[in-house]
This record gives sequence, structure tokens and C-alpha cells, in this order.
Amino acid sequence: MRDLLKIDFPKYFYSKTFWIMLSIYFVLIVLVFSGIEKFLNTTLKNAGQSTPLTMPGFSLYSFPAVWQNLTFLGGFFKIIPAIIVIISVSNEFTNRTIRQNIMNGMGRGQFILSKVLFVILLSFLSVMVLFVAGGVLGILHNEQISPGLIFQKTGFLGAYFLELVTFCLLSLVIAFLIKKSGLAIGMLALYYYILEPVVSRLLPETVAKYLPVVSMGNLIDVPNSPLMKMFGVSFSEFVSLPDVFICLAWSVVFIAFIYLYLRKQDV
Repeated sequence: MRDLLKIDFPKYFYSKTFWIMLSIYFVLIVLVFSGIEKFLNTTLKNAGQSTPLTMPGFSLYSFPAVWQNLTFLGGFFKIIPAIIVIISVSNEFTNRTIRQNIMNGMGRGQFILSKVLFVILLSFLSVMVLFVAGGVLGILHNEQISPGLIFQKTGFLGAYFLELVTFCLLSLVIAFLIKKSGLAIGMLALYYYILEPVVSRLLPETVAKYLPVVSMGNLIDVPNSPLMKMFGVSFSEFVSLPDVFICLAWSVVFIAFIYLYLRKQDV
């Protein structure tokens, strides 16, 4: 495994595109996280001026709810690390480094494993950025702090990690199938934003929940808030194990598909 990382790591370390995309992703995450509470409260305050109802404010950074709040928001940005994965795989085919690696003795299974490791490390790094951002924002916005309160509900970080890994593995499948970064990114966006949402609406909910993107979205439910409670709406405040198993199953399916596909391909 260490040898695979030594072979693969320089491909990203010396790639300007990789660092630019990664920087954009992390800066965007931090900016949105740090400003979203003020934006929502300002919007509600302005809306409250035109209605007799008293609009409750949002407290996104309070422990332990901060972890569900931020991981839910983070899910909207998972398209960016997926694009990074697509570009990295497409470059392998464009620059013919995949052929060179295999000619030098790397097995196809080892090559796929190197890409899966890249997906895992990228997802882990994303979770760490969210953990640091959430921890800092929570400490700054909470008067009473204790280790028990801070680490309560950090299971959502694990769910966010699984969501990222599963989605990036889906993008890995598309990248191996299409090989051209522009077309692969377009196909991922088409599937993520249009095709599966349309299909999921046509299917019964008991069936639609097993679709890959739907199951990823079900890992972290919409956070409850005073506004939701005012209208009598309540969402799940824990990670459902069935949704975890569905995503794990899809992850295995994606990896197995890539292996079977690449085994039959002439690279």
C-alpha cells in the first residue's frame, strides 16, 4: 500500500489543477460555513418584517448540532472532490501513465487500489477540514463547552466521510468509462442533478431509497431548527444504519465494476 502511494502521490503533488481545485473546494467550504448562519438570520429577519409571525433565529454552530448542520451543508459541495477524482483518472488515460504503470509491473488491481486509496484520503482530508471548521466555529459561538458536548453526534462526520467516498467512487466509475474529463464531468452532473432525481420521483419511495445518490443523501437528514419546529416539521437526528449499509454496498459494487471493466480493457 505504501508503494502504491509513493507511485501515485507525485501525480497529484506536481499537478497545478489538483491544488487549484482542492484550494477552491476548501476555501469555499470554510467561507460558506463561517457566513451561512449570519446569512440565514438576516434573511429571516427581513422576511419577518412582512409577516405577523415571529421568525426564530438559526444557531448552526451550537454543540452538538453543529456536526449535523455542517455535514448536511457539506453534502452540497461533494461534486467538487468528485470532479478532482475524474480529472485525476482522465489524466491517466490522456498522458498514458496507466499504460506505463502496467508495463512497469503494476497490476490492474493495484492500479484500481491506488485510485480507491486516493478517494479515501481525499474524503478523509475533507472531513478533517470540516471537523476543524466546525470545532472552531462551535467554540467561538458557545459559552458552555465540554468534551462530551463537543464530541456528541460526531457520528455525522463518519456519515459524511461515507457519503464522500461513495460519491467519489461513482465518479471513478464514470471516469473509467468515459476517460475524457469534460465528458465525464458532464455525465456526472447530468446523472446527479437530473437523471437520478427524475427516476427517483417515478419510483416508489421504498425502491428509490436504494438508488446510489438517494442513499447518499439519506445518510444525513435535514437538520431540525426552530423554524422547522414552528411549522411542526421534524427530521431525523441520527444516522440510519440501513442507509449506511446501502452506501457500503454501492461502494463495493462500484469498485468491483471498475475492476471487472478494466480487466477486459486494452490500456
